[in-house]
Amino acid sequence: MKGSTSRRKLRVGFMASLLTLSLASFGIQSAHAVTELRFAALAGIDGNFKPVIEQWNKENPDIQVKVETLPATIPDIVKSLAASALSGSAPDLINNLDTYADQLADVGFTEDLTKYFGTGSGALKRADFNAAFLSSYVPINFPKQVHGLPIAADAIVVFYNKTLFKKAGFALPKDGWTYDQYLKTCDAISKWGAKQKPQVWGSSGGPGGGSKSIWQAQYNPFLHAVGAYTYDRNTNTSKIAAPEAIAAWKELVKPWQSGCIPKYSISAGKTPPTFQGGQVAMETSVRALLPTYKSGLAEKKMDWDVVDMPTIKGKVSKYIIGGGSYGLGMAASGKNKAAAWKFIDWFYTTKNGGINTLQASGSLVPPTDAGISGGDWRKFAAPPANVDAFGRAIKNSFIAPKLPGQAGTVLDTVIADALAEVLLKKVSVEKAFKKAEDKVTAAIKKELDQ
Repeated sequence: MKGSTSRRKLRVGFMASLLTLSLASFGIQSAHAVTELRFAALAGIDGNFKPVIEQWNKENPDIQVKVETLPATIPDIVKSLAASALSGSAPDLINNLDTYADQLADVGFTEDLTKYFGTGSGALKRADFNAAFLSSYVPINFPKQVHGLPIAADAIVVFYNKTLFKKAGFALPKDGWTYDQYLKTCDAISKWGAKQKPQVWGSSGGPGGGSKSIWQAQYNPFLHAVGAYTYDRNTNTSKIAAPEAIAAWKELVKPWQSGCIPKYSISAGKTPPTFQGGQVAMETSVRALLPTYKSGLAEKKMDWDVVDMPTIKGKVSKYIIGGGSYGLGMAASGKNKAAAWKFIDWFYTTKNGGINTLQASGSLVPPTDAGISGGDWRKFAAPPANVDAFGRAIKNSFIAPKLPGQAGTVLDTVIADALAEVLLKKVSVEKAFKKAEDKVTAAIKKELDQ
C-alpha cells in the first residue's frame, strides 16, 4: 500500500497533538483523588449498562465510571469522537462498533489492546472471543492489533407484535417465509393500520424506530446474497451499482415506497413511530434492543415474538441476515488507561457482573463459541418464545466487509443520500446508486493512494 510512511507520520503527528492537548488541559491528580472514567455508550442501548456501571462503582470506589451517550448515526459518532480527541476531551471508554472500528483505528483514536492482554486480574486474552466477531476490531492496516472487544454476537431477526397481527386478522409470520411474503404482509398491515388511532405501520425504518437510511445490516447481506458487495479487499472495488446490486436496492427501497414503512419525513423525524410503542407491527432488529422492546410492550400490554429473516432466491445465498457486534474499546488519548483496562478486564471476566449482567437482562448473546451455542440467554422466559431464531441468525449471518480508512464513513453517507434522492427527488435507483458508487470508489482510491 503506497504512502505507508506518510500515513504513519500523520498518525504520529495526530497522536502527538492529542498528547500535548491532554497534558495542557489536565493537571496532575491528587494522590487521594477518585479516578473518573467516562464511558461513551451507543444510543438506544446506553440504558442497558446502568446495572453494570452501578455494580462496578459500588465495588470500586476509587474508580468511578460515568456513562455518556453517543450520537445516533455512525457519521455523527465518528465526527463526535474525532472532535473530542482533538479538543483533549475524548472519553476513556467507548462502545466501539464493528462498522466503524476500522475508521477509528485508522485515525489513531482507539488504543491497541493487545499490549494489555493477560495483564489484569482476570487474565483476559484474545482467545476468549469468537474469531469471526473479534475480526471486526482488527484494523485492515494493522492486522496484528485489536482495537476493540465484542460485547455481543448479534444478527438480525424480525421482531413482530402478535397483538397487532391478531387485531388486524393476519396470520403470524413463520420461520422460512420469503421476502415477497414479508412485503405483502407489511403492506397489508399498513393499509389496515391507516384506519387505526393511533395509526399503525407494517414496519419501521430502522431498529429502535426511525431512520434516514437503509440499515447496513440489511443491505450488506442482501448485496452479498445476489453477488454484489460494498467492498472487495482483493480487488479494492465497490459494486453497489452493478446490475445485480441495483436489483437488490430496488427490493430494499420497496417498503419505503409502498407505505409499509412510514413515509420518509416521518421516519426521519424526531418522534417516529416505534415497535416498543406499539405503532409498528414488525421491526428488523437485534437482541441488543430486546430489553427496550420487552419493557415498552409490557407497558402497552402487548404480546410479541421474533421470527427468522425472510429469504430470497439469491445467486450466492438465500439468507439476507446481517451479523455483527458492538464492542468495548479505549481511547488512545485517554488519561487513565490502566484504570480503563481494569474495567474492561473486570467486565469480561467477573462471574457476578459485567457482561453476565447484560446476558441476564436478555440483551445479548455472549461473543464466545460456548456463549453462542449454549449461553444462559436461551433460558429466559418468553417473550420472545422463538429463541432459536437468534442462534440460527448468528449461524447464517453475513458480517459486513470493512472499508479502508474513512471510506466507510463515505459509504454510510452516500447510501443515506441515495435513499433520500430516490424518495424525495424521484431520482431513479440506477442513477442515485451509481452516484453513490462513484463516491465510494473515489474514497477507496484516496485511502489507498495515501
